[in-house]
Amino acid sequence: MLVSLLRQENARDICVIKVPPELKYTDYFVIGSGTSTRHLHAMAYYIVKMYKYLKCKSKPHVKIEGKDTDDWLCVDFGSMVIHLMLPETRETYELEKLWTLRSYDDQLAQIAPETLPEDFILGIEEDTSSLTPVEFR
Repeated sequence: MLVSLLRQENARDICVIKVPPELKYTDYFVIGSGTSTRHLHAMAYYIVKMYKYLKCKSKPHVKIEGKDTDDWLCVDFGSMVIHLMLPETRETYELEKLWTLRSYDDQLAQIAPETLPEDFILGIEEDTSSLTPVEFR
């Protein structure tokens, strides 16, 4: 239903991410882009308004975080967290990559360095004495 509301409010590039249960933060992240600061605020307030209209009395209150910012609002429903951002802010923080590639990074960290290809980048070597400067013309 939430994705439908976001679509109705013309959110762009909606992404739903299931958060691994061992993190115990939330169950889902929903990320969407807006076309302007005003659009972000309108979507956030509309979602909260619909939630209050439809919720049971036992459900917790929700709060919009980032009201004083121009580029990113967050609505925390407990089991679901909604991030509404301007496209350039979304590109900067890359939340989708952060939360979806996490398991890949964990797998990569468990691979023994000697089993990786020789040209695989693991970091910069401490000893840089063998490097020679490049002349710029």
